Amino acid sequence: MKDQIDVAVRRSPKYSVFMGLGAILGVLVAGALTLFVDPEAIPTGYTVGKGAGLLLLILGVGGLFLGGLLALILDWSGRRKARKYRVGAEIDMVDDPKEIARRRIAEANGEDPDAGAEAAPEAGAETSPDTTAETSPDPVAEAEGSVDDEPRNGSPSTGV
Repeated sequence: MKDQIDVAVRRSPKYSVFMGLGAILGVLVAGALTLFVDPEAIPTGYTVGKGAGLLLLILGVGGLFLGGLLALILDWSGRRKARKYRVGAEIDMVDDPKEIARRRIAEANGEDPDAGAEAAPEAGAETSPDTTAETSPDPVAEAEGSVDDEPRNGSPSTGV
């Protein structure tokens, strides 16, 4: 069934980039603040290295948080500028996950997805005992594996 749906297209910032840049900026600010510290003004038991490490930790995490907050604000403002389009969509009305998977595999292989629908019996359909005996696989052959177990794409199996 073909139908049309409405979609919204918008730009969205990459949160990881903004958070990374915020953390880097926080580390740079911590390094700059460390340069202006007078070592004699530091209380006993503390060194310039300990103070710099504490500043790096606090300002790095603070920059990470502020970068994420900036990305979130830009994302919210981008939602208002979203453009709306109407596009054609193919809606699959099949509820059975196995049937959906079979159709997708057939489409990926370049086959007609509706061609195998007549050949495959319905899930609730009854079969005669004669046909089930002919089509049921041998349990011994299943346990040992068979030649037909090769993948469909032709690449050899790794055995994992």
